[in-house]
Amino acid sequence: MGTTRILDLRAEVRSRPTANMWQAMHDADFGWAQRGEDPYVNQLESRGAADTGKEACVFLATTSLANLLSAMATTSPGEQVVLEQDMHMVWMEGRNLAHITSLYPRMIASETGEMALEEVAEALTQWRGPYPPPRTSLVAVESPHNDHGGSILSKDYLGQLGELIHAHGGILFMDGARLHNAAVASTTTLADYVDAVDLVSVSLNKGIGAPYGALLCGPTEIVEEARRLQKVVGVSGVHRVGIFASAALEALNGWEERLATDHGRAQALASGIDDLSGLDVVPPQTNQVKILTHRSGIPAADLARALSERGVLAAVREEYYLKLFTYHEIDDEAVAHVIAAVSEAWEELSGGPRQSFELENA
Repeated sequence: MGTTRILDLRAEVRSRPTANMWQAMHDADFGWAQRGEDPYVNQLESRGAADTGKEACVFLATTSLANLLSAMATTSPGEQVVLEQDMHMVWMEGRNLAHITSLYPRMIASETGEMALEEVAEALTQWRGPYPPPRTSLVAVESPHNDHGGSILSKDYLGQLGELIHAHGGILFMDGARLHNAAVASTTTLADYVDAVDLVSVSLNKGIGAPYGALLCGPTEIVEEARRLQKVVGVSGVHRVGIFASAALEALNGWEERLATDHGRAQALASGIDDLSGLDVVPPQTNQVKILTHRSGIPAADLARALSERGVLAAVREEYYLKLFTYHEIDDEAVAHVIAAVSEAWEELSGGPRQSFELENA
């Protein structure tokens, strides 16, 4: 199967800006953002607050930074933070909570990202031995959940979780790196989806496809503290950042239809490879296709290697788990090519030396 086109499905951050985004950056008459004088940054922050239904919003460099600042702005050293154990904040952000915040992480396992409410309640109220539980200001979740294959936390669950946390004086934070995908999958607006969430981070360079940036949206007091703290960690002085804000504003035009198309192509991709013997495909809720190879005993790295030889790049997550992402450049022709590549590669794999795997960070 020969092709000269490399299809990189390891993450949607591999997408290129559209022509309209490039034009917006070229034409941007940017101001001094740190002084509040950049019209694109100001418009983007207003848009972020309005879209999520929150009081305020700050434009930041990355979602990992937004996640870190959310913890710094809402907690004190020595407090407990409750996290779903497989979320991006735990595994993919350099253990920054330990390095920088001096918080105690209380991690709770789940199958899809939805921690059992009774376990959250226990974490908030109980501690071993004759000692009172530590103060918990922040409980963090992720939706869509990257490690669980883009699974969506339901609105009903978020409402119940928020009610529980608020009853104990805490704040519900969502790593919403792919929040726009969650809203599309839930057939609702961003604001409605995060109504029970106090504070939410949003990536602009994942599903939305902008070249740079993230948003942190929530109460004015917390957002302004996060704005101050970004200087403390050394990332507030990104000059000419209005160039990137202009591209993000362009990327926010028509995102609902684009992401719905991405989701449809992920479903088509999953359907096209689901009947391969020994390969399990989790039905996608968003733009992520989770492929499990454990029944065959063939490591995911072997499949990823065979796919790369056919011009398709896949993200290896665990020994028997790899993932494919769809985005605006993965069109119907590309989906058909990937299905054919997976089918051919899987047919070829019948033993031989096993490959070690490296975790992909997305």
